Amino acid sequence: MIDLKKEHALETYRSLIAISLAGLKTLMLINGGAVVALLTYLGQSPQGPGLAPRVLWALGSFVAGVVFSVCAFFCSYQTQFALFNETVSPATKSGLSHMTWQRITIAFISLSCGAFIIGAFSSVWLLSHKA
Repeated sequence: MIDLKKEHALETYRSLIAISLAGLKTLMLINGGAVVALLTYLGQSPQGPGLAPRVLWALGSFVAGVVFSVCAFFCSYQTQFALFNETVSPATKSGLSHMTWQRITIAFISLSCGAFIIGAFSSVWLLSHKA
């Protein structure tokens, strides 16, 4: 007989991983897309060369968001790897716990979201106001 509780726990775990992966991909997409959109706008605008110095902080913020997203991907892997090791051989303690890696991952996700917010508001502010 199938243990429904264990099967439910396994399916829930799989769905949590899928949802987390989709969220990480979304962070990468919005920050990377913002970099491309801002550079495209500057390239197409007649004032592009003059506007470029004004959006340096916004562009840097979006690039930082991409870097933070990559760090979150790496830490997410480390979370799963540590959890696997803790499950397979709980007596062996090596490296950081999966909960520590999870907290680091959440910090990078928060930084990536914050970088996008800062970049978005600063680019709108800087591009809508005259120098």
